[in-house]
Order: sequence, then structure tokens, then C-alpha cells
Amino acid sequence: MKSSRIGITVSEIGRAREIISVAVKYGFNDWVIKSGMGKLLVSRKRLARIEKFTKWERMRMAIEELGPTFIKFGQILADRPDVVPEGLRDELRKLQDGAVPMPDEEAITEIEKELGRPISEVFRDFDRKRLASASIAQTYRAVLLNGEEVCVKVRRPGIEKKIALDLSLMNFFALRAQKNNPEIEILNLAGVVKEFGRTITQELDFRNEATNVIRFKHNFEGEPDIYVPSVFQEFTTERILVEEFIEGIKVSEMETLLAKEHDPVDLARKCLKLVFMQIFNHGFFHADPHPGNIFIKNGNVVSFIDYGMMGTLRPEHLQFLGQYVLGYIHRDAHEITEALLLLSGKRTFSRFKDLEFQLSDMLAHYKYLSVNEMDFGKVMNESVDIIVHYGLRIPPGIYLLVKALITIERVAVNLFPQIDFAKEMQPFAADLIKQQFNVKRMTREVFDAIREYYKLLMEFPSEINEIIYKIKEGRFKTMIEVKGFEPLAEHIDMASNRISIAIVLAALIIGASVLSHYPQTVWLGIIIFVLAAIFGFWLVIKLFRKNRL
Repeated sequence: MKSSRIGITVSEIGRAREIISVAVKYGFNDWVIKSGMGKLLVSRKRLARIEKFTKWERMRMAIEELGPTFIKFGQILADRPDVVPEGLRDELRKLQDGAVPMPDEEAITEIEKELGRPISEVFRDFDRKRLASASIAQTYRAVLLNGEEVCVKVRRPGIEKKIALDLSLMNFFALRAQKNNPEIEILNLAGVVKEFGRTITQELDFRNEATNVIRFKHNFEGEPDIYVPSVFQEFTTERILVEEFIEGIKVSEMETLLAKEHDPVDLARKCLKLVFMQIFNHGFFHADPHPGNIFIKNGNVVSFIDYGMMGTLRPEHLQFLGQYVLGYIHRDAHEITEALLLLSGKRTFSRFKDLEFQLSDMLAHYKYLSVNEMDFGKVMNESVDIIVHYGLRIPPGIYLLVKALITIERVAVNLFPQIDFAKEMQPFAADLIKQQFNVKRMTREVFDAIREYYKLLMEFPSEINEIIYKIKEGRFKTMIEVKGFEPLAEHIDMASNRISIAIVLAALIIGASVLSHYPQTVWLGIIIFVLAAIFGFWLVIKLFRKNRL
């Protein structure tokens, strides 16, 4: 048990030195000097500056060099205006999820290990040349014994340990940064790292992705404009995913689409419709619908791939989105303000008028543009920037929503530059608002509220009677919690412990002196005296060390 812990510690130190070396290499000397570990691991001779790049460019380059965990974290931070400034977000959006491919034979060995049998016993045909390679996994094309064409996704061996190590160090550095820079505590950087850790850990388990595909397929059952691949659960494990191979053309390959007589205008509208259905109808959406993840099959049928990163929306998030879209279409700053406050969980806000003015001023920049000429994603990003500036928190899931909307808007505009994004979204937002004011739904909510109040009224007399009875019996207790005295309590507790030890020590010395006066017990007195001396010396060292800290 202890030896494994030592191994982990050695690994952490080695990786920490690597991270600090990269930080030094790209000129982040101030950060290294501020870090206690930095002082220990990096000599001042190695501190160097890179002046031909901006600070944000250097940070992006450092993240790329640090590998997959940091790259994925950077990609998530690119959509977090509450954590990083706009200049850095622009650089982080350039991060590519590239990785050195692992040898094909190593990947195949890993697949066979997970299947528990040779590839030939599961696949009739297996292309041993990788189809694609990413930081976490590689994919291969194969044919099952029953003739089904499949895509086999295999996780890189040992990647989970590397990511766990990086997450541990990222958490350490985040906590250290918050401690050394109190002004950034409001960003809750350690919380962001923890949230990222949960996300990437889920992505590592391919059974989660398989569940996402199955849920997505169920949501779109009977919808003719979309095709969702099937998952072969009997071959899927934590480390490998076997799903139906999608034969089609990437939505980004415009020339090929036109050559195959696909209608780009129809495709643009279908892509938007399908993403809006995911968001507004199901509250469960593909969080990364970039061109490489969307394939077009015959008949202009759209198919999404890579279900590792999915977003989930709560009812109040959907309510916000419906209200925000209608406010955007009508350019109503008041409605947008109310929607954003609803999202941040604020029923009242003392600076409501200031916030509304800021949003109105932002909308004024688009005064001479028609709604279809406006960039919805850009406006939504600016809205989030403004609300974050006022110190209001946004639920993490909303950033995935903003990312998905911005990404699919770009896909649609590339297919059909004249498309009116807001107009395509309006019917979904309007239906959502109508559902919220549906008579049946409102009646049910009123009935639920009445039932809760009735329950409260019925229980209230018995609760009062119980309190009165306890007071009469002298068994009524109150608990008062006083904050801020914890350090004092610890200090008093420590002082009392030291006094107790000192009393015991004095008793031992007195006892040793008494025993030394009698020849029969002189040896026992000497032993007790020596033990008391050792004990006293240890106590003095402890006190000395404590006073130095």
C-alpha cells in the first residue's frame, strides 16, 4: 500500500517538474517564482522569456505541449467567459485535439484483451490501419461475422492514469493559485477543474458514450431526417466501443455534396432543425456538432457521430432559452435581462437597471442590421460576458449549450450564407413558451402548490404542539453556530493539550526523584527520569518548530 503511494508521489513530482519547465520555457516566470514548488524545482538560470509571442499565444503553446488533458481543459475554458478573458479564449479556440498515433498492433492487442478473444473470432474483416487517431482513443473499421460494418473505438492503454495524474496536479496548482492570488478566488478555478475532471472521466468510460447513443436514438425514433448509428453492446466495454459505421459525406465537403446533388439550403435547415429539436424538445443535445462530426447520407439524411460530449438541460434552462430567443428576435433588452437573471437563479437583482442598460447598449451595436444579418452566437456570448461582469454565476451546462449553438450556426452558414438563424429557431422557442403557459400544465402546477400548502396547514398544529410539549418537559434545545472562532478554538485546544502533557511530564520527574531516594527502586527512578527527559526534549522540539511556522 505504502509503496504504491510513494510511486504516485514520485510520478507527481516528475510531472510537476515537467509542467513548471514548460511554464518557464514559455516565459511564465512570475508564476514559477510565486509557486513554492517552482522555487524548489527550477533554478533561476533556466528562467527565459519569449518576447515575439503575446502572453495568450505563449499560454496556448504551453498547453499544446503539455498534452491531451491540458488541451481538453483548454478547449472547455475557451467557452468559459466567467473564468478566462476574451483574448485567451480566442487563442484557446485554436487548440487542436491532435496526438501522436499509437502503433496499430498495440491498439489491436488492446482490443483483443478487452474482447477476451482473437479479433478473427468477432470480426469477419478488420482493417488494421487506423481510421482516425485522437488524444484518448483510436478508431478502426471492421465487419462483424454477421456482415454488419462497424467502427471500433479503442482507448489508449494507460491514458486514464496519465489523466488522473494531470487532474491531481491541476487541482494542486488551482488551489495554490487561489491562495497566492486572493483576487481570483471568485473564479472558483478549483471548482472548474473538479467539474472538468468529472466530464473527462465520463468520456474515458465508453459505456457512457454507448448509453448516450442509445438515448439519442430513442429520442429521434421515427424522425426521417436523421440517422443514429446502432451500438453493439455485447462487444462494448469500458475501453472499447463498437458501433455501426456511418457511410456518408462530411458536411464540410461542399464540393462532394454538390457533386452528389445534395441541396445545401435544405441541409442547412435540417441541421438547425435537428439541433433545435435536441435542445428544445428533448433537453439532451450533442455538445460538439462541428463539421467533422456530421455526415450526410443519401436523401439529405443527417447523421451525427461521436457522442462522448453531450449536454443536458434542466426545465429552467429551457425556460431561459425560450425567453432569451424571443427577446433577441424583438431586440428587447428588458426580456433578455429577465431571461439571464432567471438563468443565474436571481429573482431580484439590485442592479437590474444597470444590467438592462448594458444589454441595451450591446444591442444598439446591431441597430442597423436585420435579425438575419446578426450573429446569434456572438450576441449570446456577449450577453454572458456582461452578466459575468456583474458577478452573476451561470450554470456550467449553459456553456455547452452556447458552444453547440455557435458551432451549428457556423455549419449552417457555411452551407447557406443567407440563412436566418433566429427565424429558424423562433418556432421552437415560441412552442416552448406556449407549453409553459399551457392551461393543463398551469392547472397541474396550481394544484400541486395547493396540495403542498394544505399539507403544511395540516401538519402545522402538530408541529407547534410538539414544540410546546418539549418546552414544558425541559427538552427543548437550540443550537447556535458562531462562525469565525474556529482558529481560536483550535488554539485553545492545542494549548490545553500542551498543559496536560506538561503536567504529566512534571509528575513523572517528581515520581522519578522520589523513587531515586530508595536503594530498592533507584533503577526504576533512573528509567522514568530518562523517559521523562526524552519526552520533554521531544515536546521542546515540537514547540520550537511550531513557533517557527
